[in-house]
Amino acid sequence: MLTSAAMNCYVLTGGRSRRMGRSKASLFLDRIMNAARPVFDEVIVVDHTESETHAAIFGVVWALRAAAAPCFILAVDYPLITSDLLRFVIERNAVPMWNGVPQLLCAVWDSALLPEIERRIAAGCLDLRGLIEHAIIPESELRARFSGEPLMNVNTPAELEAAERLYG
Repeated sequence: MLTSAAMNCYVLTGGRSRRMGRSKASLFLDRIMNAARPVFDEVIVVDHTESETHAAIFGVVWALRAAAAPCFILAVDYPLITSDLLRFVIERNAVPMWNGVPQLLCAVWDSALLPEIERRIAAGCLDLRGLIEHAIIPESELRARFSGEPLMNVNTPAELEAAERLYG
């Protein structure tokens, strides 16, 4: 079992926020940092805008290179995330499933994946879902343990309104 004591968290903030119409980092980064700081040795913000596509895969590569060890990668657009949920995911060393979708940007990543990720980028494949090869935390297990929508991904003003209703 992995423990948070030996792990850093990399928070990806470099998306364009086109659908939101304003920076998700300015909206959610403080909440994300407050949830992550009690769990990890260090919490590092990664602005992965090195590519015109702003694809998250470039932030993942940067984090894995910097970590050179297992690390936690977390997107900035999970404003309802909690420290307890982060610990739960780390303990299981798996990708959480929420609303039927694997949440790859709220998971432990191993730097051993870096060569495969770089091969995928070179081939023009920027989708992260093709990298799922390990266990996924069943949605039922997460919902039973955590009330509300802690893995709600917020990308639009309507989703922001829904999240604000949940966390005030």
